[in-house]
Amino acid sequence: MAVTQALARLRREPFDHLPIADQVNQVCRDCEHQWRDRLLTPLVTLRLFVLQVLHGNTSITHLRQLSGINFAPGSYCEARQRLPLGAILSLLDALVQYARKTNESANGTPMIGQRVLIADSSNFSMSDESQLRQHFGLPQNTKPGVSFPLAKIMGLLDAATGLFVQMVALPLLGHDMRGVIQVHAALQSGDILLGDRAFCTWTHLTLLSLRGVLGCFRLHQARKPATGRQRWRRPPKAPAWMSPEQFASLPQWLEVRLFTYTIMHKGFRTKQVTLATTLLDERAWPDAKLAELYGQRWQIEGCFNHLKTHMKMNVLKCKTLDGVLKELAVYLLVYNLVRLAMLRAAVAQQVSVWRISFIDALRWLGMRMLGLAGVERLMINPYRPGRWEPRVLRRRIKPYDLLTRPRTELKKTVKSEGKC
Repeated sequence: MAVTQALARLRREPFDHLPIADQVNQVCRDCEHQWRDRLLTPLVTLRLFVLQVLHGNTSITHLRQLSGINFAPGSYCEARQRLPLGAILSLLDALVQYARKTNESANGTPMIGQRVLIADSSNFSMSDESQLRQHFGLPQNTKPGVSFPLAKIMGLLDAATGLFVQMVALPLLGHDMRGVIQVHAALQSGDILLGDRAFCTWTHLTLLSLRGVLGCFRLHQARKPATGRQRWRRPPKAPAWMSPEQFASLPQWLEVRLFTYTIMHKGFRTKQVTLATTLLDERAWPDAKLAELYGQRWQIEGCFNHLKTHMKMNVLKCKTLDGVLKELAVYLLVYNLVRLAMLRAAVAQQVSVWRISFIDALRWLGMRMLGLAGVERLMINPYRPGRWEPRVLRRRIKPYDLLTRPRTELKKTVKSEGKC
């Protein structure tokens, strides 16, 4: 009876009018995934996975107590391995489309083809396993047994809803351009893409223009700051991530608009910013509007902080490549569910979605996944423009020595010296 009640709570939908359970079963069938009617079905497994991530990627033994289901940890791991990665990615696409429609209906105007998207990268750590070391790599000047594999994630964020449209995992030492090319498939004609100076190259802006996508990036440090329109000529050599044949098919010239503005807020390291953009219509996009547009780029930094700090995505626990990719996809699914709760609260409470408390929405969703009502009216953060804090730590870190050689080797040395 207790297991039946716990399963009933897990199967409850966290959002009204959003039948996630039906979609889970359907996308699993679309991926030709077959399963038996057992305790850990795809829906129950995914709900447990979501519940685990909602509580800081807690341990499986803790997840048993949270869910109230007495499953074997090994059985749960095997059930997660059986989950199709494509099914989770399909759910992510459905959530993004649902959030877009919710935002459009709230504003009363369709926004098709007018999206503002932000691209940026961050990194995360994982278990020290040979398969993960080979695929993602180790930090420079380190060796196995001392450091952990690090990976880079390239995210594409919808500035209107705060949801991640797409995210890909990449080897740590690859250039950001290799990653941003992989998220181009999620862009639509008429979109505006924002990014830092790493994405400001002739090749990237040209590829976006051929897709009908408009770009606005901070000018690369290799180019001299200027103002007005310029014609950028195709470089003589193709970048390392593009084939010479594809590079030769690109046009010879690209018209770009440059604009420089000054940041007056305290605490900002950068005082002057020069933008390079293909938004050439100065009447539709005057300088002040361009500066305001590029200011949205910093939203993705806060979103990565929510993922890595509040949701503890900075260290993933799976020990295989397939497991890490699924864990990353579920993190993204949970994050988008939280952002969807924030979007619904913003519509109901008539405030900007960026003022809804992420932590409060995260806790509310955790209560809903446990079958509890929670407090549906989410907290609103005060409006504090220009707020900043120095990048320093007040609480002192204990002065432990850093590990510079494998732990097994170090233990032998310490034991032989009689210091254990």
